[in-house]
Amino acid sequence: MDSGLKGKLVVITGGARGLGYASATKFAKEGAEIVLADINGEMAKESAAKLQQETGAACHGYQFDVSRVDEIKAFFAQMKETFGRVDVLVNNAGIQIRNDCLNFKEEDWDRLMDINLKGVFFCCQQAGLLMKETGGGIIVNMSSSTAVRTTPGRAPYCISKAGVKNLTMVLSCEFAKYNIRMNAVAPGWIMTNMLQDGFKLGIVSDKQLMAAIPYKRYADMSEIADVVVYLCSDQASYITGQCIHVDGGQTALGLPDIL
Repeated sequence: MDSGLKGKLVVITGGARGLGYASATKFAKEGAEIVLADINGEMAKESAAKLQQETGAACHGYQFDVSRVDEIKAFFAQMKETFGRVDVLVNNAGIQIRNDCLNFKEEDWDRLMDINLKGVFFCCQQAGLLMKETGGGIIVNMSSSTAVRTTPGRAPYCISKAGVKNLTMVLSCEFAKYNIRMNAVAPGWIMTNMLQDGFKLGIVSDKQLMAAIPYKRYADMSEIADVVVYLCSDQASYITGQCIHVDGGQTALGLPDIL
Protein backbone atom coordinates (compact mmCIF):
# COMPACT_ATOMS: atom_id res chain seq x y z
CA MET A 1 0.00 0.00 0.00
CA ASP A 2 1.35 3.43 -0.95
CA SER A 3 2.30 5.44 2.13
CA GLY A 4 2.09 8.75 0.31
CA LEU A 5 5.54 9.71 1.59
CA LYS A 6 7.40 9.55 -1.70
CA GLY A 7 8.97 12.92 -2.46
CA LYS A 8 7.96 14.42 0.89
CA LEU A 9 10.51 16.50 2.77
CA VAL A 10 10.97 15.01 6.24
CA VAL A 11 12.85 16.92 8.95
CA ILE A 12 14.02 14.94 11.98
CA THR A 13 15.58 16.69 14.98
CA GLY A 14 18.19 14.71 16.85
CA GLY A 15 18.41 12.72 13.65
CA ALA A 16 22.12 11.97 13.47
CA ARG A 17 21.90 8.76 15.49
CA GLY A 18 19.68 6.49 17.56
CA LEU A 19 15.93 6.58 17.14
CA GLY A 20 16.11 9.66 14.93
CA TYR A 21 18.37 7.89 12.46
CA ALA A 22 16.29 4.70 12.63
CA SER A 23 13.20 6.74 11.72
CA ALA A 24 15.07 8.50 8.93
CA THR A 25 16.02 5.13 7.46
CA LYS A 26 12.35 4.06 7.35
CA PHE A 27 11.27 7.36 5.74
CA ALA A 28 14.06 7.10 3.16
CA LYS A 29 12.92 3.62 2.18
CA GLU A 30 9.45 5.09 1.56
CA GLY A 31 10.98 7.50 -0.95
CA ALA A 32 11.04 10.62 1.21
CA GLU A 33 13.73 13.30 1.10
CA ILE A 34 15.43 13.54 4.48
CA VAL A 35 16.83 16.41 6.54
CA LEU A 36 18.77 15.27 9.61
CA ALA A 37 19.00 18.18 12.05
CA ASP A 38 21.25 17.81 15.08
CA ILE A 39 23.25 19.90 17.52
CA ASN A 40 26.27 17.99 16.21
CA GLY A 41 26.36 19.32 12.68
CA GLU A 42 29.32 17.24 11.57
CA MET A 43 27.63 14.03 12.70
CA ALA A 44 24.41 15.11 10.99
CA LYS A 45 26.23 15.54 7.68
CA GLU A 46 28.08 12.23 8.05
CA SER A 47 24.85 10.40 8.91
CA ALA A 48 23.05 12.01 5.97
CA ALA A 49 25.80 10.91 3.59
CA LYS A 50 25.67 7.38 5.01
CA LEU A 51 21.90 7.20 4.74
CA GLN A 52 21.93 8.48 1.16
CA GLN A 53 24.51 5.86 0.23
CA GLU A 54 22.52 3.08 1.91
CA THR A 55 19.07 3.98 0.57
CA GLY A 56 19.60 6.15 -2.50
CA ALA A 57 17.30 8.81 -1.03
CA ALA A 58 18.25 12.49 -1.06
CA CYS A 59 19.54 13.26 2.45
CA HIS A 60 20.89 16.44 4.01
CA GLY A 61 22.54 17.25 7.34
CA TYR A 62 22.05 20.51 9.23
CA GLN A 63 23.17 21.85 12.58
CA PHE A 64 21.02 23.71 15.06
CA ASP A 65 20.31 23.77 18.79
CA VAL A 66 16.65 23.10 19.62
CA SER A 67 17.07 24.81 23.00
CA ARG A 68 17.56 28.17 21.26
CA VAL A 69 14.48 29.76 19.72
CA ASP A 70 16.59 32.04 17.51
CA GLU A 71 18.28 28.99 15.99
CA ILE A 72 14.93 27.24 15.51
CA LYS A 73 13.59 30.24 13.63
CA ALA A 74 16.74 30.49 11.52
CA PHE A 75 16.62 26.77 10.69
CA PHE A 76 13.03 26.82 9.45
CA ALA A 77 13.71 30.02 7.51
CA GLN A 78 16.53 28.11 5.83
CA MET A 79 14.19 25.19 5.08
CA LYS A 80 11.77 27.62 3.45
CA GLU A 81 14.53 29.27 1.40
CA THR A 82 16.20 26.01 0.34
CA PHE A 83 13.25 23.63 -0.11
CA GLY A 84 10.20 25.88 -0.03
CA ARG A 85 8.43 23.63 2.46
CA VAL A 86 8.56 21.10 5.27
CA ASP A 87 6.06 18.28 4.76
CA VAL A 88 6.86 16.26 7.87
CA LEU A 89 8.56 17.19 11.15
CA VAL A 90 9.64 14.61 13.70
CA ASN A 91 10.59 16.24 17.01
CA ASN A 92 12.96 13.57 18.24
CA ALA A 93 15.73 15.57 19.97
CA GLY A 94 15.83 15.03 23.73
CA ILE A 95 18.11 14.45 26.70
CA GLN A 96 18.00 12.67 30.04
CA ILE A 97 19.44 14.07 33.30
CA ARG A 98 19.04 11.81 36.32
CA ASN A 99 18.98 12.98 39.92
CA ASP A 100 16.53 12.86 42.79
CA CYS A 101 14.28 15.88 43.28
CA LEU A 102 16.00 17.11 46.45
CA ASN A 103 19.34 17.40 44.66
CA PHE A 104 18.27 18.48 41.17
CA LYS A 105 20.06 21.65 40.03
CA GLU A 106 18.27 24.59 38.47
CA GLU A 107 20.66 24.71 35.52
CA ASP A 108 19.96 21.02 34.80
CA TRP A 109 16.21 21.64 34.99
CA ASP A 110 16.50 24.55 32.56
CA ARG A 111 18.68 22.60 30.11
CA LEU A 112 16.40 19.56 30.09
CA MET A 113 13.19 21.58 29.73
CA ASP A 114 14.72 23.83 27.06
CA ILE A 115 15.54 20.81 24.89
CA ASN A 116 12.73 18.37 25.73
CA LEU A 117 9.76 20.73 25.98
CA LYS A 118 10.47 24.30 24.92
CA GLY A 119 12.32 23.13 21.85
CA VAL A 120 9.44 20.87 20.81
CA PHE A 121 6.93 23.70 21.25
CA PHE A 122 8.85 26.22 19.16
CA CYS A 123 9.78 23.69 16.49
CA CYS A 124 6.04 22.95 16.20
CA GLN A 125 5.35 26.67 16.03
CA GLN A 126 7.86 27.40 13.28
CA ALA A 127 7.01 24.28 11.28
CA GLY A 128 3.33 25.10 11.71
CA LEU A 129 3.79 28.59 10.29
CA LEU A 130 5.54 27.15 7.24
CA MET A 131 3.05 24.31 6.80
CA LYS A 132 0.18 26.79 7.05
CA GLU A 133 1.65 28.66 4.08
CA THR A 134 2.10 25.52 1.99
CA GLY A 135 -1.27 23.86 2.61
CA GLY A 136 -0.59 21.51 5.48
CA GLY A 137 1.77 18.94 6.90
CA ILE A 138 2.39 16.36 9.60
CA ILE A 139 4.20 16.59 12.94
CA VAL A 140 5.17 13.73 15.24
CA ASN A 141 6.53 14.50 18.70
CA MET A 142 8.51 12.05 20.82
CA SER A 143 6.98 11.55 24.25
CA SER A 144 7.71 8.56 26.52
CA SER A 145 5.98 5.86 28.51
CA THR A 146 7.37 7.71 31.55
CA ALA A 147 4.82 10.44 30.81
CA VAL A 148 2.25 8.20 32.53
CA ARG A 149 4.36 5.53 34.29
CA THR A 150 7.05 7.45 36.14
CA THR A 151 10.35 6.24 37.57
CA PRO A 152 12.18 7.75 40.57
CA GLY A 153 15.20 9.91 39.88
CA ARG A 154 13.77 11.24 36.63
CA ALA A 155 11.18 13.80 37.75
CA PRO A 156 12.03 16.60 35.27
CA TYR A 157 12.35 14.11 32.39
CA CYS A 158 8.94 12.57 33.18
CA ILE A 159 7.42 16.04 33.51
CA SER A 160 8.89 17.13 30.17
CA LYS A 161 7.53 14.07 28.36
CA ALA A 162 4.08 14.48 29.94
CA GLY A 163 4.26 18.06 28.70
CA VAL A 164 5.03 16.86 25.18
CA LYS A 165 1.99 14.58 25.30
CA ASN A 166 -0.33 17.41 26.34
CA LEU A 167 1.32 19.91 24.00
CA THR A 168 0.55 17.51 21.16
CA MET A 169 -3.12 17.31 22.12
CA VAL A 170 -3.55 21.09 22.37
CA LEU A 171 -1.62 22.07 19.25
CA SER A 172 -3.25 19.35 17.14
CA CYS A 173 -6.58 21.06 17.74
CA GLU A 174 -5.16 24.49 16.93
CA PHE A 175 -3.45 23.25 13.77
CA ALA A 176 -6.26 21.11 12.37
CA LYS A 177 -7.82 24.01 10.47
CA TYR A 178 -4.55 24.40 8.57
CA ASN A 179 -4.58 20.73 7.48
CA ILE A 180 -1.74 19.91 9.87
CA ARG A 181 -1.92 16.59 11.70
CA MET A 182 0.03 16.16 14.93
CA ASN A 183 0.55 13.08 17.06
CA ALA A 184 3.02 11.78 19.63
CA VAL A 185 4.81 8.48 20.02
CA ALA A 186 5.63 7.24 23.52
CA PRO A 187 8.31 4.54 23.41
CA GLY A 188 8.78 2.07 26.20
CA TRP A 189 12.16 0.74 27.22
CA ILE A 190 14.73 0.45 24.44
CA MET A 191 18.22 -0.96 25.03
CA THR A 192 20.15 2.25 24.47
CA ASN A 193 23.22 3.86 26.03
CA MET A 194 20.80 5.91 28.15
CA LEU A 195 19.23 2.76 29.61
CA GLN A 196 22.61 1.12 30.16
CA ASP A 197 23.67 4.21 32.13
CA GLY A 198 20.56 3.74 34.28
CA PHE A 199 21.65 0.18 35.03
CA LYS A 200 25.12 1.39 36.07
CA LEU A 201 23.66 4.07 38.34
CA GLY A 202 21.30 1.57 39.96
CA ILE A 203 18.18 3.57 39.04
CA VAL A 204 16.59 0.60 37.29
CA SER A 205 17.49 -3.06 36.85
CA ASP A 206 16.92 -5.57 34.09
CA LYS A 207 14.91 -7.73 36.52
CA GLN A 208 12.66 -4.80 37.44
CA LEU A 209 11.96 -3.84 33.84
CA MET A 210 11.31 -7.37 32.67
CA ALA A 211 8.77 -7.69 35.50
CA ALA A 212 7.03 -4.57 34.16
CA ILE A 213 6.92 -5.44 30.46
CA PRO A 214 4.34 -8.09 29.52
CA TYR A 215 6.23 -8.85 26.30
CA LYS A 216 9.36 -9.64 28.36
CA ARG A 217 11.79 -7.91 26.02
CA TYR A 218 13.00 -4.45 25.14
CA ALA A 219 11.81 -2.64 22.03
CA ASP A 220 13.91 -2.48 18.93
CA MET A 221 14.35 1.05 17.59
CA SER A 222 12.92 -0.07 14.25
CA GLU A 223 9.64 -0.96 16.01
CA ILE A 224 9.32 2.61 17.29
CA ALA A 225 10.34 4.02 13.91
CA ASP A 226 7.63 1.97 12.19
CA VAL A 227 4.95 3.75 14.23
CA VAL A 228 6.49 7.18 13.56
CA VAL A 229 6.38 6.52 9.82
CA TYR A 230 2.85 5.09 10.00
CA LEU A 231 1.55 8.23 11.71
CA CYS A 232 3.00 10.30 8.86
CA SER A 233 1.52 8.09 6.14
CA ASP A 234 -1.74 8.35 4.23
CA GLN A 235 -3.00 5.35 6.21
CA ALA A 236 -3.15 7.59 9.32
CA SER A 237 -4.94 10.45 7.56
CA TYR A 238 -7.68 10.77 10.23
CA ILE A 239 -5.45 10.34 13.29
CA THR A 240 -4.49 13.52 15.12
CA GLY A 241 -4.02 14.60 18.74
CA GLN A 242 -3.10 11.09 19.87
CA CYS A 243 -0.20 9.69 21.86
CA ILE A 244 0.60 6.14 20.76
CA HIS A 245 2.38 4.04 23.37
CA VAL A 246 4.79 1.51 21.87
CA ASP A 247 5.87 -0.23 25.04
CA GLY A 248 5.09 -3.95 24.98
CA GLY A 249 2.20 -3.37 27.38
CA GLN A 250 4.15 -1.57 30.10
CA THR A 251 1.70 1.30 30.58
CA ALA A 252 -1.13 -1.22 30.93
CA LEU A 253 0.71 -3.15 33.66
CA GLY A 254 2.68 -0.51 35.54
CA LEU A 255 6.14 -0.78 37.09
CA PRO A 256 6.41 -3.30 39.95
CA ASP A 257 8.74 -2.31 42.75
CA ILE A 258 11.14 -5.19 42.21
CA LEU A 259 14.90 -4.75 42.11
